[in-house]
Parts: sequence; C-alpha cells; structure tokens
Amino acid sequence: MALASRPLALATLLTLPAIAAATEPPALHYTVTPVVEQGDLKALDVVLEGIAGPDGTLDVVLPGKQERLAANGGLSAGKDGHLVLSAKPGAPVALRYRRSGTAPFTNDPGIEPYVTAGWMQAPCSGLLAMPADGVARAITVTWHVPPRWRAITSLDAHHPTTRAEAGASACFLGRDVSEAKQPIGHGGALHVYTTDPAGSAAFTDLVAKSLSVVASAAGGTARDYAVYATPVQADGADIAGWSQPGFMSAVFARGARLSALAGPAINDYARMLAPTPVDPATAWYTQGLRSYLVASDLLSSHALGREDMAGYLDQIIANYGNSPFRRASNARIVSEWQSSPDLQAVPGERGILFGWLLDAQLRKATGGRACLADVLRTLAPSVSDPGVALAAAVKQAGGGDITPLYEKYIVRGELLQLPPGALGPCMVVSTETDPYGWQVQRVSARCTAATE
Repeated sequence: MALASRPLALATLLTLPAIAAATEPPALHYTVTPVVEQGDLKALDVVLEGIAGPDGTLDVVLPGKQERLAANGGLSAGKDGHLVLSAKPGAPVALRYRRSGTAPFTNDPGIEPYVTAGWMQAPCSGLLAMPADGVARAITVTWHVPPRWRAITSLDAHHPTTRAEAGASACFLGRDVSEAKQPIGHGGALHVYTTDPAGSAAFTDLVAKSLSVVASAAGGTARDYAVYATPVQADGADIAGWSQPGFMSAVFARGARLSALAGPAINDYARMLAPTPVDPATAWYTQGLRSYLVASDLLSSHALGREDMAGYLDQIIANYGNSPFRRASNARIVSEWQSSPDLQAVPGERGILFGWLLDAQLRKATGGRACLADVLRTLAPSVSDPGVALAAAVKQAGGGDITPLYEKYIVRGELLQLPPGALGPCMVVSTETDPYGWQVQRVSARCTAATE
C-alpha cells in the first residue's frame, strides 16, 4: 500500500495468495526507458509485451494519467484505468505509454510514480500496466538507462506475481545512486540505496540499529534487508512509502520523524525472521508475541526512545482498534486466513498488545522482579502449543495463571484494551470514541528517557 501527504503515512503490505490457475499464463515483459533531457529526468517510456488470451484480449490496468498510448493491435479504454488489448487468441500484443508522474507528496504513488529531476520511486504497479485478474504471471523488466543512472526493482523474475503483489514491490531509478551498507546481527546486512547519502545517514543508522535488535530477539541469525531512500526538501514532516518483508521504499521530508519510517521496517524484518510457513493458529505467538519481545528490546536498548516507541505502539493499537476483524476468534482467523490481509494482520497486532498486558500483570505480581521479555527468551520462537507453554512459563516466573486471559483474548478474540498504566509510567494509554461509535485506544509519551 502507498500513502501520501500525511505525517505518518507509511504502511506495510500483506498480500493474499494468487488465484490458482490450471496453467500459468504467458509471461509479461516490460522495457522501461527514462526520458532524460539535459541530465534531468522528465518521464519514463514503457513498453509492455504479452500474449492475448483465449478470448483474444489482454486486460491491464494503468491507473492515473494515461499518456501517449499506442498498441500493435486493438486498444480500448474502460473504467478505472482498464485498457483492453486485442488480437487473435495466442497472438503477441504490445502496449506503449509514458509515465510522467508528479513531484513528491502531490499524488498517491499507487496511482502514478513520484518523478523528480534526479529520481523516480513507485510501487511497480504504479509504473507497469498489469492484469487485474489476480492470476500470477512471470514478469521481467528491462531498463535502458543512460550513464550515471541506475535502476533497481524488487520484483523477482523467478516468482510469478499478481498486480496486488506488484503494489507492494518497488521500482526505483536514480542519478548517481549510492549504496550504504551496515551489518545486521550475525550474517545480515542493511543495504540502503539513495541519491542523497548524507540526507539518508541518520535514517540508515536508525534502521540498522533497530533491525539488529530484531535479529537478536529472533535468536541472532539475520538476513539482508534493502531500503530505497529518497529524502526531499518539503514542508512539514510528510512521509510516503510502501514495504513488505525484504525491502522498504521511502520518500520522506528532511524534517520527518524517522521512527515513523523505522516502524514498518521493524515489522517486516520481524516477519522475515519468524518461523515459516505461517501457521494461522499460532500467528498470535510467532508474529505477535515474538514481536512484543522485539518492541520491548527496542525500548530497553534505547534503539527507539520512548516518544518514538509511543508512536510505534500507537500505530499498532490504532490499526487493531480500527480493524473490522478486531473481535475475530482464533478459530475464525484460521478458517478465513486466505480471505483478507486485514484479517491476517490481526494476530500480530493482538499478540503484541497481549504481550504488554501480560508484562504489566507479571511486573505487578512480582513487584517488578520479573518481566515478560525474560520469560519469552526461555521459549523457542515456535512451539507446538504456545498457549500452554506461555502459561507455564509465566506461572513459573511468579505471574500466576494467565489461562483466563489467554482464553478471553486469544481463543475467543474479545476486544483487547490495555489498562492506562500497562506501558509503564512514561507512556499513557487513552481510550477514544471515534465518529462511528467504536472505542479506539491511543498511546502517547508522557515523559522522555532524559527526564526519567
């Protein structure tokens, strides 16, 4: 997902599995040529080559402004950016068009790319006209770039891709692109590609430090993570971005609060290192409670300060509170797992909040002598029955019987709302009623580490 013109507008994408097809449809090939005049990027010319289906058509979506459209066969335009290429069944079809985009924060990059004189950023579905039928296809992209320019895409030519998945991918082009590399954990590295290394330095340091904490909480074994970063001179603290496990792409004003960018990278990286494949029945533990351990370690290690952590948790608790699946039972999550990315997000959010709830109870029961993070470090990242294992570990640490809480919030899926002091004396949990009558909790910092 890509969002723009909002102070904290960076989201993480969960994509649904592609619709199964009896045979994989023919591959799509794109050729992208930057239009550079006097050294500055003006637009991008794109050629799509594919094969007409059994009905003699290839229906693709090109959102936003459609410029210089041309085809080697029939071409008709429909609603919402749909373009139908027509030829004989099984015959080659080609579509040519131009993408000019606009400057940052004036449009949604899910519709059109961000295009400036020195770089272009977009989810690949904002640059490439792609079929909207949900069927995965092999996709290859060839870039014809002039000297000093470099193009990078997160699309995997060996992994068939749907348009929805391409919406979570990144197509990045820049002049004089540099790569900053920092180690993460044991054996991993952060790769930051940018046209402004000085402007991206603080962001690079923050993400590297944060992901190292994630790797440590996951057991130390790390993997590489890529970021395409473009700081810009803009008013306010706007951020636009899109991400998924493996990479993050971000455009941010130089005055932006960097923790808003780090949060999605932390979530993505935690999912990368979590046990796979995801078991919906235990996702509240593997993706949620283990992410609580990451958040706790980020706070205790000062990788994120209290104000930044409050912002990070506020986004999680708001997403959970506004989810239509916030009261879904664990059985429903298992049975409907394939139906919606919103539903897939709930176990992780619920598990993180459940962790803070248990931590508050454990600290109170033991007079502060025990904390949930230490309990979780005694458990494996994946256990066959995490509810039983967690209850036994918390009881042994002096926290009493948490089975009723587990049954209430995890099994039955009742709405989990944190008590006001659950996050400690320096963060406040408040409850608000939104315009639709839903009670939604928010988190704010009441003090900083410097004043404690």
